[in-house]
Amino acid sequence: MDIQYLLFLQNMRDAMGGVLNSFFLQISDLSYGIYIWLLACILFWSVDKKSGRFLFLNIGFARYFMQLLKLTFCVYRPWIRSDQIVPVETASGYSFPSGHSITATANYGTVMERNRKHKPLFIFMGFMILLTIFSRNYIGVHTPQDVIVGTLLGAVVVVGGAKLWGWIDEHPEKDWLIPCAGIVLTVLFLIYISVKSYPMDYVDGNLLVDPEKMKVDGFKDAGRLLGVTLGWFLERYFVRFSMDVPAVQKVTRAGVGALLLIFIEKCLTPAVTGAFSSPWMNCLMTFIELILLMVVYPLCFAKLEGSGKESLSSR
Repeated sequence: MDIQYLLFLQNMRDAMGGVLNSFFLQISDLSYGIYIWLLACILFWSVDKKSGRFLFLNIGFARYFMQLLKLTFCVYRPWIRSDQIVPVETASGYSFPSGHSITATANYGTVMERNRKHKPLFIFMGFMILLTIFSRNYIGVHTPQDVIVGTLLGAVVVVGGAKLWGWIDEHPEKDWLIPCAGIVLTVLFLIYISVKSYPMDYVDGNLLVDPEKMKVDGFKDAGRLLGVTLGWFLERYFVRFSMDVPAVQKVTRAGVGALLLIFIEKCLTPAVTGAFSSPWMNCLMTFIELILLMVVYPLCFAKLEGSGKESLSSR
C-alpha cells in the first residue's frame, strides 16, 4: 500500500509536468540543515531566549532519537524497495523514520507549544508540519510510515520536552541532570552504532547503502546532542546574557550571528571534516558549532554590549 501511494503521487507529479516539484523541495529544505539552527539562534539571541533554549534542546534530542531509529532498523529508501519509484531527487541514508518529519515537528512544534495563545502563528506552524511531511512523500523519498513515525516521535519530543523543561524551571537545583544525560546518551549511542551490525546488500556489485557513511550522520547528531545540553548548562551559569537591550542590538545580534552560522556550516566545518576524514571529527565539529552558537557568541556580544547578566532567579 505504501508503494502504491507513492506511485499515485508520482503519477500526479508527472501529469502536472513537475510544476510543484521545486516548491516541495524548498519546503523540505526549510525543515533541515542550516534553517532549523537559524530559527533557534534568532529566537535565542534576539526574540525569546527561553523559547530559543527549548528549541535547541528539542532539536538536539529529536535528531538523536532519529539517528537511533535509523541506524537500528536500517530500512532502505522507497526506490530501492521498488524500481518503479523515481524520486524528484535522491536522498542518502536509511529511510525510517523521516528525519525531515521529526525535525520539522520538533522545530515548528516547539514554536507552537510556546505560542499556544497566538492562534495565527500556532495554525501556521501546524500547517508547515503537515506541508513538510507531505513533501517527503510527494518527492518520493519517504513512505507514509516513515513520515508518520517521524512526526509522532517529534511530537513526543516537544510534549516531553515541555514537561521536562518546566520541571527544571521548578527545580533549578536539578539542572545538572541535563548535561549529565547528554554525556551519558552520547557515549552510549556512539558505542552502540560503532559495534552493531549493519546490512551489507549488493546489487550489480554495488553496496546499496554504505553503513560507514551512515554512521557519520550518527556521529554528527551525537555531537549536536552533547553540544546543546552542555551549551544550555554553560550559558545558564556562566554567560546569562540579558534580553533587556534595545531593538537595534537584538537585530545586530541576529545579523552577525547568522553570518557566523553560515560561515561555520558552509566553510569551517566542511573544511575541517574534509581534511580529517574521521567520524570523530564530524562529532567534534558539530559539538563545537553548538558551543560557539550557544555560549561563545553570546558571551562575546554580551561583553561588547555591556548589557549585564540575566539574574539567577530568571534562568
